[in-house]
Amino acid sequence: MLLARFGGSFYEIYTADEDRSFYDALFVGQRVYRRDLVSGDSALVYRDTIVPAAEQQWAQMHPDESPLRPDEDASDHPVANASADVELLDVHEGWLSLEHHTDVDVGGVRHLHRSVRRVVDLRDRHDATVRDAFGDSVGRSLLARGEARYAAARDSIRDSREPGADEARDAALDLAFDPRSFTLGDIDGAPSVTFVVPATGEHGDGTTLPLAPIPAPAPHWWSSVLPTLPSSHDSLDDRWAGAGYTVRARYDTSGESAMLSLADSGGHEWSIGRIPVPVRHVLWLDAPALDSLHRDALARAFDDAVLYDDNARLASRRTRQGSPRVTLASARRPPATRRTAPGRAAVRRSHRARGTRTTRTGHLPT
Repeated sequence: MLLARFGGSFYEIYTADEDRSFYDALFVGQRVYRRDLVSGDSALVYRDTIVPAAEQQWAQMHPDESPLRPDEDASDHPVANASADVELLDVHEGWLSLEHHTDVDVGGVRHLHRSVRRVVDLRDRHDATVRDAFGDSVGRSLLARGEARYAAARDSIRDSREPGADEARDAALDLAFDPRSFTLGDIDGAPSVTFVVPATGEHGDGTTLPLAPIPAPAPHWWSSVLPTLPSSHDSLDDRWAGAGYTVRARYDTSGESAMLSLADSGGHEWSIGRIPVPVRHVLWLDAPALDSLHRDALARAFDDAVLYDDNARLASRRTRQGSPRVTLASARRPPATRRTAPGRAAVRRSHRARGTRTTRTGHLPT
């Protein structure tokens, strides 16, 4: 489960499929929603538009074809295939960073394999620019530095004599700097911007060129982000300092999980549990104190999140009245799980479960 906290409220951020398939043509886009944990209301914040556009064009070219009903299966060998996959990366206050993969192979309509990054303003529900997040002056400076880093990386690829340099140069021909393809991050407690340059050619393979993160001055909203970040960290240990206690995450050597513990000011430490990595943020519920309405809403959301994984098992244990309870939730839902979009069932076709998607993001050497 991915949580966002802004404006005094908690929101769950989730994805839902938008299936517009026909028997012989598969069109599965994705949408991103925010759900208010108290009211339960969901609102659309981001939508893939390429797959629906391809579906409309294909439907106009094949007027005798009818959309699949929810209980119908698609062909195992479709003549057209268009899909979108949106990966939720991180949330900083009201700003969601995501990666959007698009694969379109539809004869007579379009062929496209592209990966881009986006930042979404969860409050106003639109794609954000660096100017939106940092202000006009700072935003212009960040864009200029991003374009300069891209030019330097492009020159490095062009001048390289290392093995594979010819392939890298060929792939770089389709790259084009996109001022909207970026994500937000942090470096030593300060905000940063990372531009990811996508390929734009019709016959590209989804290659991207990630640029080095650019440190940025803290905008006014960063004051809400800073307390959620580790107060001290290294490669094996992160710590968050609370009011009289410390939350600690120790990473195992596999790099797949972390052991959480709670320590008081006297040096006593209690193990909490093991969770998947990365552990990016701690959202404090006692500074300021959270009211019972929001606590109950969070508890319901955590309980619901257990069922997102098809392999989930449930157990219960009686506790004494007033006994403390710690509830943990993974920072990221398993990628195969999708929430249901409001007003429409999310249909997972058998062809998608078998993994017809063949193109993934690549990285160019610099």
